[in-house]
Amino acid sequence: MTLPDPDTLAEALAAHPLRDIPPLPGRRNHLRAGIMLPLRWHGDEAEIIATLRPGHLREHAGEVVFPGGKPEPTDTDLTATALREAREELGIQQARVLGSLSAIPLFTSDYRLVPTVAQIDHSPLVPEAGEVSRVFTLDLAELLFADRMLAIAWPDASGFPPSPVFEMGGDEDPLMYGGTAICLWELLEVLARVLDRPLPPLDTSRWTWDMAAMGPARL
Repeated sequence: MTLPDPDTLAEALAAHPLRDIPPLPGRRNHLRAGIMLPLRWHGDEAEIIATLRPGHLREHAGEVVFPGGKPEPTDTDLTATALREAREELGIQQARVLGSLSAIPLFTSDYRLVPTVAQIDHSPLVPEAGEVSRVFTLDLAELLFADRMLAIAWPDASGFPPSPVFEMGGDEDPLMYGGTAICLWELLEVLARVLDRPLPPLDTSRWTWDMAAMGPARL
């Protein structure tokens, strides 16, 4: 099935209601970080680009993320932060801003992700080794039209819905989870609405949350 083109997605994002998600249990989530969801179209198909943070970093080491970070004094807003970080981390020079998604609180820190969705061109990516150890691409159509979507149930009775997760490949590859995965899930919600189709059902049978390690674990 054909995915929406960039103009159609921009219109859908403009009409999409942004949610004000409260801080998560035990967190303030008062620190805002601007991130970019970089989309690259190939005709009627589109992919999204994510990265793996190196293990030596002080915060969120070894996690699959979208390019982004804390604002600098020279950033006019968090969209400017996202554009600057994408340029610094992946060498993305040309990006067309398509819209925004909800600000997502993180469970593993007091940060809150403020996502900008952008179309990028086909220039080669130039990962910055100090911040990016691997680059991943995910086919959006494969995600949208899958039979199921993997998820992790919350470890208590807080009433939160299951949190989607995305496997990056084989068993030895990392997992996208937490706030980053919720940002991608919301983008898929927007795309599904444009296509007038339901999202794949969430399946919590494969992954659980390890409170001691503060990360996902296989069931």
